[in-house]
Amino acid sequence: MMSPAQFEKENSARWDRLEALVNEVDSSRKKPVENVEELPQLFRQICHDLSVAQHRMYGPRLTGRLNGLAIAGYRVLERRIAGGWERLADTMLREFPRAVRRERGLFWFCSVMFWAPFLFMAIWTPFDPEWAMTLLGPDGMIQMDQMYGKGTSPTDYMREEFGSNFGMFAFYIWNNVGIDLRTFAGGLLGGIGSMIIMLFNGAYIGAAAGYVHHACNPETFYSFVAGHSAPELMGVVISGMAGMRLGLSLVKPGSYDRRTALVLGGRQALVLITGAALMTAFAAIIEGFWSANPFPPLVKYGFGAVMWTLTLSYLFLCGKERAA
Repeated sequence: MMSPAQFEKENSARWDRLEALVNEVDSSRKKPVENVEELPQLFRQICHDLSVAQHRMYGPRLTGRLNGLAIAGYRVLERRIAGGWERLADTMLREFPRAVRRERGLFWFCSVMFWAPFLFMAIWTPFDPEWAMTLLGPDGMIQMDQMYGKGTSPTDYMREEFGSNFGMFAFYIWNNVGIDLRTFAGGLLGGIGSMIIMLFNGAYIGAAAGYVHHACNPETFYSFVAGHSAPELMGVVISGMAGMRLGLSLVKPGSYDRRTALVLGGRQALVLITGAALMTAFAAIIEGFWSANPFPPLVKYGFGAVMWTLTLSYLFLCGKERAA
C-alpha cells in the first residue's frame, strides 16, 4: 500500500491547484477567473482522494487538509451555480428589457414587419377566403375547422393529437421556440431572412384569424389564444430584432471589419434572442396548462388583457435606471 508521504507527493500538485483556484475565486469575486472550468473535475478528484485517505487511515493531518479542500471546493461550486441563476435573473429583469428599449428603432421596424401583414390578412381574408387557401393550404384550413369550428374544441383536438397537456406544452416549446431561432438565424443573410420570416409569420397568423371569422367560431379561437398571445407574439417580434441586429452588423459594420462587427452585434443579439426564446417558452407553459382548460371566455379574455398589460409594462418599464 502507498505510504501517506508517497500519496501526498503524487497528488499534491492537484491539491495545490484546487487551493489556488479557490483562493483566486474568493479574492476576485465578480471578476472572471481563468481556467475556472477546471474546478468541477478537481473537486471530484479531491473527493476521491479524501475517500482513499480515510479508507487507508492516512492520519488527521492529511485527511484534514483534503476535507478542508473538499469543503472549500463545494462552497465555490455551490456559489457558482447560484450565481448562474442570479445571472439569468439579471438578464431577464434588467439586461433584456433594456436591450429592447435600446433598440427601439428595430423594435418598431420589426413590429411593422409582423403586424402590418397580420392586420391586412386578418381583415381581408373574411372577404376573400382564397387568401387563406393560399397561405394555410387545405390541411391548415381543415385543422382550423377541427380546432375552432362550431361545436368543436381546440382542447379536445390538441389532447387527441398529443395525448396530454404536457404533450401540448412540449410541442409548443419545440415548434414556437424553433420559429424564434429560425427568425434569428435569418439575420445572417443581411437581415433579409429575418424580414421574410416575420412577414410570412404575420401573414400566416393573420390569415388564420381571418379564416376563423369566415368559417369557424371566433369566440372559441380568441378565448383559446388570449392568454398566451402576448408573450408569444412579442417573442416573434423580438426574435426578429435579434436577427436584424445580426444582419445590420454585416451590412453596416461601421469602423469595424465585418468579423468584428458580427461578434459585437452577436453579443447584443444574444441578449435579445435569449429573452425572446424564454418569453416564447413561458407562452408555451400558458398555452399548454391554461389556454387548454375550459374556463369561461370572459375569464380567459380578462387573463389575456392582464398578460398584455404585464408584457408591455415589462418590456417598456422593467430594469429602468432610477434617477439620481
